[in-house]
Amino acid sequence: MDLKNALKELKESYEVEILQVEIGGTLNGLLLREGLVDEIRLSINPCLIGGTNPSSIFQAPDLKSAKNVIGLELIEMEKMRDYIVHLRYQIIKKSL
Repeated sequence: MDLKNALKELKESYEVEILQVEIGGTLNGLLLREGLVDEIRLSINPCLIGGTNPSSIFQAPDLKSAKNVIGLELIEMEKMRDYIVHLRYQIIKKSL
């Protein structure tokens, strides 16, 4: 699927300006790798569960180079409860 064109169609045909994705690691990872994400919001609810194969909120093919690492800038941090923190990051866009 051509994600860039799908998002373009949403904007042009339905005037969608903001799209919130909560579907899972695979789509999150694909959108990030395609450069289609402007902002990430994370709610951290710490708990220890252990295991050797944890799932990730961003699943995508391994990076081929360190130059492909996606940088983040913290733009907001809020303590929600005694142990939950909400973090808001802006994606640092690389110039081409």
